[in-house]
Amino acid sequence: MFKNLAFLSICIVSSLARDTKLEKYAKQFSPKTIVEGDHISRQYPKFLMEVTLSFGMNEETTKFIEAVIEKNFNGNLHDLDGMNTMAETIQDMLGGYWSVQIFEDPYIFANTAFRRSSSFVVFDVNKMGIAAIKEG
Repeated sequence: MFKNLAFLSICIVSSLARDTKLEKYAKQFSPKTIVEGDHISRQYPKFLMEVTLSFGMNEETTKFIEAVIEKNFNGNLHDLDGMNTMAETIQDMLGGYWSVQIFEDPYIFANTAFRRSSSFVVFDVNKMGIAAIKEG
C-alpha cells in the first residue's frame, strides 16, 4: 500500500511540476483579454489570437501554445522554421508528437489530422489560421 501511495505522490508532484513549467512559459507575455459577446481573444505584443476550434485542450495548455506562437511565429504564411520550432517546443513541454500547421484563413480549412487527434487547437492569429495537433 505504501508503494502505491509513494508512486501516486510522485505522479502528482511530477504533474504539478509540468503544469508550473507551462504557466511559467505562458507568463512571458501579458496578453490583454478582449471579450466580445461569446468570443474571447487575447492581444499579445505581436498578434491578436482567438481560439476558433479545439478539442481535448484546457485553458493552461491553450495559453502555453499561444505563447509559443507569439514567441516563434514571424507572421509569414510560409514560416517553416517557425513551424518546426513551435512543434519542437510544444513536444518538449507536453510530450508526444505534435505538428503545427498554418492556414491562409482561420475558418476555412480541412484536415484529417483533427479526426485522428486526441487533442488539438486552431487559432485565428491576425486573420491566419494556426493549428497545433497532437499526433495519435
